Amino acid sequence: MSTKQISKDNREYWENKLTNKFMSKKNIIKSQHQVAINKQVQDNYKPFKKRLGLDKYVAELKKAEVEYNDYKLNYEKRLFTLKEKVKNKWGKIEDSLVAWKDTRNWNDDYDNRIPTFEKYEENKILNLSSYLDTYLNAKCKEETETAFYNSKKGQELKELDEKLEEATDLLHSDMIGSEILRHISLIAKKSSINMTIPQNTVKELPSS
Repeated sequence: MSTKQISKDNREYWENKLTNKFMSKKNIIKSQHQVAINKQVQDNYKPFKKRLGLDKYVAELKKAEVEYNDYKLNYEKRLFTLKEKVKNKWGKIEDSLVAWKDTRNWNDDYDNRIPTFEKYEENKILNLSSYLDTYLNAKCKEETETAFYNSKKGQELKELDEKLEEATDLLHSDMIGSEILRHISLIAKKSSINMTIPQNTVKELPSS
């Protein structure tokens, strides 16, 4: 009985094809829901900020920025004092954000780090409150999307991930090559993904 296995090159080909097919399907589903997610982010943003308890600090920060920017343009002698005031107000917000980041498991890669006073202090006009708003909006979107994909509506995306993993595992199994491709075809069909496997490929990998 022949037990011809899929070659390394063939395995890589089918693995790449599987990934591309499933990712394409996921992107279609995501795009269908993106408008609803964006709307939910907008609805969630104000209560999200309020829940973090930053309103008082943000109001103080904006007031300090107005004072700072006014005197920077008109009274250089007060610049340093007011800059330190802004820095002090921002420090309270930054301390709160650091604590919330750990509690809420916020992403902290390079593009999602908490803004720092030092990064923007040399700007002609301080606008930390605007950078804060951008950062918090990103965090709100991050949490809203996570909640969505954990909901019933996001279940289809989870199932696609599971099916892709199942199909990819088959490529690294000890099953006969032709059987692997037949199973992959069935898995893709269950996910409504058109996975064409040429008959000559199956014939070259006999199951008996």
